[in-house]
Amino acid sequence: MDKKTIITILIGQHRALQKDLGTISGLVFSEEQIDFKNIIHLLQEFTKDLLGHLKLENETFYPELLDSMKAKNQDIVKTELFIAEMKTIEVAVTTFLEKYKEASDIEEKLAEFKKEFPNIIETLNLRIESEEVGVYSYWGLF
Repeated sequence: MDKKTIITILIGQHRALQKDLGTISGLVFSEEQIDFKNIIHLLQEFTKDLLGHLKLENETFYPELLDSMKAKNQDIVKTELFIAEMKTIEVAVTTFLEKYKEASDIEEKLAEFKKEFPNIIETLNLRIESEEVGVYSYWGLF
């Protein structure tokens, strides 16, 4: 897979993940009766999509970026720190998803879920923005 294709796929995955979270948010914060089973179904789909995205990033994109930088004698310390920060965000999002795996988990802790979910959206959007204006933008330089 060439560099342009990887970036195109990753950005497309970002948009799909953001759309999924928007759909879930609309259901969680609607004025209507909350459909917990539908929310869990959507969270499970989101989790599957997220894990696929993280696999491409962690197993292909980041290793190839670091290898390319090393081959051109670039300092990789800041990039490695950035990747570590992205891993921290990954852990926060996956921990949240583990906490709310069943409809009853959300139903029993709805107030807590409603408080945490916007933070997860914000955290994920921060990661997406950081990647797209950061490492994705200089991928072609190496």
